[in-house]
Amino acid sequence: MNVLLLYTDKYYLVNQIYPLGISMIASYLRKQGHKAEVEYPFLPDMDFKKNLRDTIDQIDPDFVGIGIRNLDTCMSCEQYGDFKWDDYQTFYFLPQVKDIVAEVKRVIPQVPIVVGGGGFTVSPVAILKYLGLRYGIIGEGENAFLQFIEAFPDNEKISQIPNMVYARNKGYSINQRKPYAFEQGPARFHRESKFDFSYQTNGVPVVVKRGCNQACSYCVEPLIEGSKFVYRDIDDVLDELKTIAESPAEADTIFFVDTEFNVPDSGYGSRLVEAILKRGLNERFRFVSQFIPKNFDLDFAKLLAKAGFSVVFSCESFSNTVLQRNGSSYQETEIIKAVEVCEKVGMHCTVALIFGLPGETFETVDHTLHRMKEYPVGQLRSYEYTVGGRIYHGTPLCKYAEKNSQPTNLYGTKSDGYLLPYYYCAPIGPFELNKYINGVFPDLLSYQNKYEETTHQCLGITYLADQALWEPAVERFVQAETTVQSNIYDYLFKKLATSQRQNEAKAISLRLLDNIERSKPVDAGQADIVRFYLSCLG
Repeated sequence: MNVLLLYTDKYYLVNQIYPLGISMIASYLRKQGHKAEVEYPFLPDMDFKKNLRDTIDQIDPDFVGIGIRNLDTCMSCEQYGDFKWDDYQTFYFLPQVKDIVAEVKRVIPQVPIVVGGGGFTVSPVAILKYLGLRYGIIGEGENAFLQFIEAFPDNEKISQIPNMVYARNKGYSINQRKPYAFEQGPARFHRESKFDFSYQTNGVPVVVKRGCNQACSYCVEPLIEGSKFVYRDIDDVLDELKTIAESPAEADTIFFVDTEFNVPDSGYGSRLVEAILKRGLNERFRFVSQFIPKNFDLDFAKLLAKAGFSVVFSCESFSNTVLQRNGSSYQETEIIKAVEVCEKVGMHCTVALIFGLPGETFETVDHTLHRMKEYPVGQLRSYEYTVGGRIYHGTPLCKYAEKNSQPTNLYGTKSDGYLLPYYYCAPIGPFELNKYINGVFPDLLSYQNKYEETTHQCLGITYLADQALWEPAVERFVQAETTVQSNIYDYLFKKLATSQRQNEAKAISLRLLDNIERSKPVDAGQADIVRFYLSCLG
């Protein structure tokens, strides 16, 4: 069968995160003899409908899979967000997904569409209703998608597939999830080269375990991955890292995408890091992952620092009142100890905070800000924060909001499956609380996502270049404005040069150099770089 898998997360245009889950499904289907292609409908053209039509014409799919990674960005104070109300502003992705589904239905109405992904797993029935579709898969989708392909159109067989969500009578049925198990063996799936550019911005995502036993009020990870841990064989992880090291993609950062690297404890993580050091992989990569500020002693920190880790602590707050109210398994003393340990071993840490969760008052906000002054931003420490807790279906925060609905603390729209952006924020609204924080820390880094047409055009060129579609990639580069050319020149030049496309590498260099010399003022530094690259061609 020909299977088209669409990665529909428009967030990629802002923050290039590799589509790990959907690429694992594609690889699994290929091993079973099917043809599977992963495509991103928002690239390379600005018109997603054109991209979809071109892709469908090329692939002629028998099945279409829709991967929904995020419903939105979770954030309530996005300066550039496309979904705005009086009290908040965010990026909301489901309307674009609905447009994509509508276009697929219009072009190939006879082809079945199946939805899956982490975002879908949180509110599967509500999303199927919203999109007007019949089939979805919750949790891990590799085997379920394969079974669906083999069973369709037999509804009785489809109703027996674990993880399946399907229309039945006048409603939907959700089948029980099958326990997940990692396949044994190295490099179990092929990474999609058309997303190579993402490695330079966010690193290569690598899975080492699944599951989360934490009970943080706002978090959907236990719903998506389950509360029981499934560990991957360490030798398999090391072999995958070796494969990445030997690949042509310029990847120097590995992001371990566990929910938290040191849960339920640091045992497995310590053994993995020791094995990384033994193999010398720390000389090839730097490593990043998320941690809780618990199970984080000096010996563990020394090991991480030696391997070249930087850590991101999920902390929420320095206030014990807020931490306790929101189900955190750690206290303020453990946060402070973890921060101090990182400084002692010379390892950078980012402390991620959420202001406005249940239990938050001006006193608790001030307490957290006071602690941040005591442990200020520096070479080895940074802070990032969001405001308000996004309410997702099935989370403890969702249950709290339903039980203690206080209109003064709820912002947004309560909808079926909590699909629409909806926030809990205390003691005041998101915009006001963000303003209050900025008044104390005007330079504090808040999460911001900025969509720019220039970036969109650059990504369109990389998307083509990563597929070795040299002619359209060079054509788009030549026709682009100087700003776009400057931003993407280094990446495209190296791609062309390493692929023995010296003539095209020379052509884009001369075009950019000419544009630079015509501009006012002339960017002499950029011009010197282009001349140096030209000299490398001989």
